[in-house]
Amino acid sequence: MEFIREALTVGQLVCLVAILNGCGSSSSSSNTTGAAAAGTDAVTSSVSSPPAVATTPAVATTPPAAAPPPPQALAIADASPPSNAATVVATNSGDACLPITMPTRDVLFSSSKRVFAHYFYPFPVSMDNRPPARDYYNVQYLNKEGESSKWSAQGGYLRQRPMAVNASSDPHWKQLNMQHEVTTAIARGITGFAFDVMSTDQATNAGSQLQLMLKAAQAVDSRFKIMVMPDLTTLGSNADAVVQIIESVAKNPAAYKLADGRLVVSAFAANVNSPAWWQAVLNRLKAAGINVAFVPTFLGWTQFADLYQSISYGYGDWGTATAHASSLLEDDPSIAHGTFDKIFMMPVESQQFRPKNFQFWEAGNSASFRTGWNNAITGKADWVQLVTWNDYSESGQVSPYTDITLNRSIGTGYYDLNGYFATWFLTGHAPTVTHDVMYYFYRREPSNANAIRQSQGDHATGDAAQNNIELLAFLTAPGELKISVGGKTFTHSATAAGMVSFKVPTLPGIPLFTLSRSGKDVFSFAGGVQIYGLNGLPSGVADMTYWSGSAAKSGVCSL
Repeated sequence: MEFIREALTVGQLVCLVAILNGCGSSSSSSNTTGAAAAGTDAVTSSVSSPPAVATTPAVATTPPAAAPPPPQALAIADASPPSNAATVVATNSGDACLPITMPTRDVLFSSSKRVFAHYFYPFPVSMDNRPPARDYYNVQYLNKEGESSKWSAQGGYLRQRPMAVNASSDPHWKQLNMQHEVTTAIARGITGFAFDVMSTDQATNAGSQLQLMLKAAQAVDSRFKIMVMPDLTTLGSNADAVVQIIESVAKNPAAYKLADGRLVVSAFAANVNSPAWWQAVLNRLKAAGINVAFVPTFLGWTQFADLYQSISYGYGDWGTATAHASSLLEDDPSIAHGTFDKIFMMPVESQQFRPKNFQFWEAGNSASFRTGWNNAITGKADWVQLVTWNDYSESGQVSPYTDITLNRSIGTGYYDLNGYFATWFLTGHAPTVTHDVMYYFYRREPSNANAIRQSQGDHATGDAAQNNIELLAFLTAPGELKISVGGKTFTHSATAAGMVSFKVPTLPGIPLFTLSRSGKDVFSFAGGVQIYGLNGLPSGVADMTYWSGSAAKSGVCSL
């Protein structure tokens, strides 16, 4: 939510900057710096514990290539992907997307654990109910000169957008779209939204975003709950606004409450205000008959746990977008449980790329996301907060995403992968892989590619940038994985069933991913986006997004 912090007063901004600079490994804005290893990683998971990471060299089956041409030549890659007789091109939204059978809703909602996705209202699936090719996302946010060239220097405001929905003639289209989002979230093991609220008018009016979401959740499944999260980076010390926002949901059946009836409330950057300030807010609510279980979300929670212990039911952290720094949070649930006797809400983040700030965090393809889930499972977290469901300004969305082409198969990987890990977290058991599915995660260009139509290039924060193509396979039996790109084929032998991560260096072209057994190809599929070379994208703007998709023998996942 970087762009909303402009609303802070000078004093609050100074305070928040100090927080961000000092939050250490537990903050998304202070990722641990380390040399990012290039090459190939192999990750294999057993059915009893989350995957452990090992390193395995990639094997190129072609002879060494001659010296590469200069960057100008590398910028134009062959738009025709390689293929073989086993290449699948048909699409489906079932077998190709998930390697498991998702549990029923009854199983998911009966768990004592909760999976919340942080909902950021400025980016609904449709802003204006126009046909997707002509809607605000395509015409303004994804256009370099959109919004009267406000973001021209950055190459445009966004690089991704929500998976498009058709325009509707129903006057209640906003709520219907939210119902679609709730249904989509439940389908991958998400049991509620943590709804970020930045002003009272987003919460207290009958037609406000928060009230519409409460109606949507109740209409889809009354067990899907909304946890209200006042955003202190914009609300600041306005106690009246915070009280009004919380009061607006207190009697709503879709608001998340504990078994004892307490209303669960979080707050983004809760430490903007002191514990005494919060105690006064909670006292006002209690006087109004509203008993609150307060679970503040911090940027570096361990710095504030002692101070807020007396007023908190639990703690949440905003987390980190790099795999290395994320791994340092694994023991945080045990610290919250043992030292403070509180529940802990573990952050899980897919990636972070903020075009507005020319900035990205190195997520290592799917590594940051998998590490966050590993923390939640092995660390025995009580709740998870996915950071985020739909904040496209930071590219951290778990919801399915696409680009200006509206291709429905290039932004599904994190969403579908969430179904696997959320099932594990909620049930306490590793789900059984029922059929082979392969996922890809890669960027359209190297991190050091030219961006001639931006005022400057984008830079990595925290860990050094990596330039790899990842094949993440879920296998029913051992097999050989192949990545063919740029005239080379790289292979990795998967010696066991389960989850295997295979990475190779980025090369221009369209990758072909193949699973083989006993010398025969089981199936192959082409990556959904083309990789360009050091001269950059034809658009002249940088795109540090990890695009993602999957396929099975039955076809390519398209949602």
